[in-house]
Amino acid sequence: MTDPLEDFDNVQWDVQDDTHPAVMDPLSEMNDSFMHTLDLTPFDTQHTQSSPHEHSPSPPPPQPQPPTMSASIRVTEPRKENDGQSTFVSYAIVSSKTTVRRRFQDFVWLFNVLYTNYPACIVPPLPDKHRLEYVKGDRFGTEFLEKRRTSMERFLQRIARHPVLGRASFFVKFLESSDFNDASARALREGQETMMDTLGDSLLNAFAKIRKPDPQFVEMKDRVDRLEENFVVLEKTLSRTNKRTEDLSRDYKELAASIQGLAPLETSVESGLDLFAQATDKYATHLATLATYDTEWLGEIHDYMSYHNAMKDVLKLRDQKQLDFEELTDYLQSTLKEREKTMYPSRTDGGTNLTGFLTNKLNEVRGADSEKIRRERVLRLDDRIRELQDAIEQTHEVSDAFSDQVKKENEFFVRNNAIEMHDALETYTGAKIDFYEKGVELWRNVVQSLEAQE
Repeated sequence: MTDPLEDFDNVQWDVQDDTHPAVMDPLSEMNDSFMHTLDLTPFDTQHTQSSPHEHSPSPPPPQPQPPTMSASIRVTEPRKENDGQSTFVSYAIVSSKTTVRRRFQDFVWLFNVLYTNYPACIVPPLPDKHRLEYVKGDRFGTEFLEKRRTSMERFLQRIARHPVLGRASFFVKFLESSDFNDASARALREGQETMMDTLGDSLLNAFAKIRKPDPQFVEMKDRVDRLEENFVVLEKTLSRTNKRTEDLSRDYKELAASIQGLAPLETSVESGLDLFAQATDKYATHLATLATYDTEWLGEIHDYMSYHNAMKDVLKLRDQKQLDFEELTDYLQSTLKEREKTMYPSRTDGGTNLTGFLTNKLNEVRGADSEKIRRERVLRLDDRIRELQDAIEQTHEVSDAFSDQVKKENEFFVRNNAIEMHDALETYTGAKIDFYEKGVELWRNVVQSLEAQE
């Protein structure tokens, strides 16, 4: 008997490609060597780095690449528009090939269609799908639009870095199609935007547990849960420190104004007071700038939490595949026992099958042929057993293949998160260093100027 994983590329996922009727394998191109050589460097640096095969006398044949893997994607220029029916905001999507304008519901379409057609992939979350507390104010306000723009840009860049989602024709259409918002194109997309109907399975198996959990996936879930707990603590701490920084900035502003008002009354030290007031006002401005970086990082923390929720959803779907296999196996065993009981009624219940005895007597009263009924029942059970065996074999292949897919996806997810977190911390740390350097320079100049006046 062949190993199900040897026929990995033929596993059916109940997912149809948008251009070909054949069933596709969402992660079939992600082999182990590819995962270890995948370039996840930031987009801006990829423009300046030369290719290792640039000067090779015999370069290898070009491999198909997603159009965004080596390109920088930016979301810019939010603009309020009206189509005659409603008012909305559109954004300029800048890629290496073209610039198009998309509205938020177009991003929703992209998320839904990727989620539906690539169930084994961790599709990055959209902004506002989880936790809206950090987004305040009017939805057409500058602050709201900037936070949404940043999150949507991060959403697109995560897709672009993904070795499978970055190749999806849906993503290419979103980035490049000039007739994306035509009436006919929008009508076609409405048929594609069908979310996976997993709610029924989730409710049916809400209290079901896997009998043989895979330690590797248990560890994945535990890691995601621990990260989520740490993110919650970090979020609360960052919110408190951010509020304190904003309060401190306002307090320094008030202090600067008070000293500025005091200066004309103290003519003997007026110049020194003016100098100190100006420095205090600048320091308050530096604090306000630092608070904006705190707010930006807080937004990134929310996005990280949503991204990890997407990972949890994929792990739940993998568990559902295994649960399907276990439940079908249980059903097969009960059917085999039922067939055994029908074939050999005397072997059950210690030789006194009361149910079978009463059924036979009832059939005799009605003039029915008990033996014929028994044979027909056995034939029906044989058909059911064959169907279950086929279903179990297919479900086992799907479960094993899906698990293998999720392992590859987890490897990419962990590596990508490490890169994103490194970049975020580097930016945040740079802002802190810049703040303290400016503060040191500011107050050093104040001290030197005051000493020179003495």
